[in-house]
Amino acid sequence: MIALISVVFAGTFGLGARGQSAGPPPDSLAQVQSAQLSDAKNAHLWRVGAWGGVNALGGFVLVWASSRSAQSTRWHFGAMSAGWGLVNTGIAAGGLLTSGTPPVEVGPLWAAERQFHDVLLFNLGLNVAYSAVGATMLGASHYGVGNTGRWRGFGTSLILQGVGLLVLDGIAFWASRSRLSSLLDAGVQLSVHPAPARLALTLQS
Repeated sequence: MIALISVVFAGTFGLGARGQSAGPPPDSLAQVQSAQLSDAKNAHLWRVGAWGGVNALGGFVLVWASSRSAQSTRWHFGAMSAGWGLVNTGIAAGGLLTSGTPPVEVGPLWAAERQFHDVLLFNLGLNVAYSAVGATMLGASHYGVGNTGRWRGFGTSLILQGVGLLVLDGIAFWASRSRLSSLLDAGVQLSVHPAPARLALTLQS
């Protein structure tokens, strides 16, 4: 929507000055933040993939080096960690292979950034839930459940996965919020330009 407010000055003098609000034009900012969004998505996926790879490798080592019966807690911790690691690595690899180029127009770019932001927010909630389930399992292991080692191993692994992913998703989430704020600020541009015997003030949003 473009609203044009014209203030007419008496006299016949001409105005030869032009002012604009501080900051880059929306198109320029959108191009910069489109590249930033693409880089941020890829960096986040690489971090998740690296986290998954470390968990998968470490988990398999623990399973291989532990006795399921004699070292039940460690074996089940390794098994759960390896499983989560494989899942996270697969998700990261799939995201990197299918990632496209974000739009460079302010409106579509804002929608793409908002979608990324909302996915991260949803994941943050899931991460808290993972940790809560793990803490519940760990607590239950002290109240006479069967196969205590499995409950403790799985519970501890879930807490670790939830906390680790909470940190990674949190880093990407707050960066996304910052980019959204910049795009919202760029959504309204104020410019003053000369016209014969008048000063025109244009507000564009």
